[in-house]
Amino acid sequence: MYPMFANPTHETAHELLKEGKVIEAIEAYTKAIEITPNHPDIYSDRGVAHLHNMDKQQCFADLQKAIDLQPDYGYRYAAMAFAKNNFGDLDGAVVDYTKAVELDPTDAVAQNNLGLLLEQQGYKKAAEERFARADELSKQEDHLLDVIDDLDNTDTDTKKDASTATVEESDAVADQEETQNSSNSEEFKKIFTQKSQFKEFIRFVKNGFKIK
Repeated sequence: MYPMFANPTHETAHELLKEGKVIEAIEAYTKAIEITPNHPDIYSDRGVAHLHNMDKQQCFADLQKAIDLQPDYGYRYAAMAFAKNNFGDLDGAVVDYTKAVELDPTDAVAQNNLGLLLEQQGYKKAAEERFARADELSKQEDHLLDVIDDLDNTDTDTKKDASTATVEESDAVADQEETQNSSNSEEFKKIFTQKSQFKEFIRFVKNGFKIK
């Protein structure tokens, strides 16, 4: 998997989009692609920016490019499905959401959104099954976010405690912290192998591919 941002310009584009500067963000994403060609995250993110700009053709082109670059990653299809639904292609969105959950059955947002579309198509039973699965996964994700936040708080508290300890005590605390963090890191790598952006990624998809 790729790191959260391919290069500093990619991060700048992300911040511009958060600020609602859509055109500037698209221009920055384009520069980021020039710096790091064929990076699926940049294309996907620029596709989202085109979606905010209501540019259907460019949105689909970028999201399809991300799919072509990473065809086995469910999130790519979920992003395309979300865009298709926003542009009124319900049937196409169902196809892509179905592909997304086939590749990643743990994607709660895709499961829920697929359920909503199936419900619109009149497939009530199938929709309810998706909702139930999404609810189960969402509870698991909420628990993981709570654990991550607890780890963040514990890390901050440990650093505060270490700052008031003696040199010997600080070294002991640091060694213990490093061991604990290493163990936690390995566990979260197992959990989030298919979710490259960790905490922000989960909150992003749970917010329906919107940036706050």
